[in-house]
Amino acid sequence: MKKMIVALLASVTLTAGAFAQANVAEEAPKMTTYTPVAHMEEEYELADVVGLRLTAWGSCQNVTGLDLSLGGEATNAYGLQLALVRNKVIDTAGAVQLALVSNYAGKLAGVQMALMNEAIVAKGVQLGLLNQASDVRGLQLGLINTTDIIYGYQIGLINVIKGSALPCFPIINFMLFDE
Repeated sequence: MKKMIVALLASVTLTAGAFAQANVAEEAPKMTTYTPVAHMEEEYELADVVGLRLTAWGSCQNVTGLDLSLGGEATNAYGLQLALVRNKVIDTAGAVQLALVSNYAGKLAGVQMALMNEAIVAKGVQLGLLNQASDVRGLQLGLINTTDIIYGYQIGLINVIKGSALPCFPIINFMLFDE
């Protein structure tokens, strides 16, 4: 039963990015695609990885599937990112980001779990000691939660919504409309 659950989870993770779409400019340089497993020891800044990316600390253009690293960076990521130290997605993360120390995403559509989570736009859930985003559509759950504007909830010891009539409130803070 365990093997079947692990196989199902792996299949879902590896195919999750197949449904994500990214815009690619016509004048972009030719990119190399590594599939199904890419073990990267050097930086491949223009590489696309589909499947599994294993790296100590590196960067690539797009990751679709499972990204395992000590610390990884990608322009876009779709699927599951697991890092011992940090995950960083410069543009779009349609992913679950799990790290011990920190996660960063320009535009997050998914879940971030780490000691510190940061996003410019977060549509989903941020779980950590410190959660920060400019625009949140969802939930921030942590010790300290900060955002400029939210359509959702913050649950934590210190909750800050800069664009709210009540900008700082302990335990739970929320806005369910755009001001």
